[in-house]
Amino acid sequence: DTDFLDNRTSTQVGMVMKKIEHLTVAEEGIELVQANQIIKNTKLGKLPVVTKSGVLAALVARTDLRKHADFPMATKDKDGSLMVAAAIGTRPSDRDRVRALVAAGVDAIIVDSSQGDS
Repeated sequence: DTDFLDNRTSTQVGMVMKKIEHLTVAEEGIELVQANQIIKNTKLGKLPVVTKSGVLAALVARTDLRKHADFPMATKDKDGSLMVAAAIGTRPSDRDRVRALVAAGVDAIIVDSSQGDS
């Protein structure tokens, strides 16, 4: 971990990083329950998920476990990602914001017409 180095400016990353043969990794396609069990069993902070050829595909973090336990009813999509909503007003300029939100993949848009006359 580079946070604990005495001389961060002259130390090369390869001198600090764990060698790949010593990494605990999971293969792409692993179920989240299984990945979480590996994290618990090995007391890791993060579990790299790699393809068959060794390319990093995802990273499962211990903090994800904690958030899932703290917020079990969080609204998620079919892929398990948190759903996102945004509020807009009724001004003509908000139309551009709607386009940007849709392009970014927002799941829901709430129109706030606070005066009720728009």
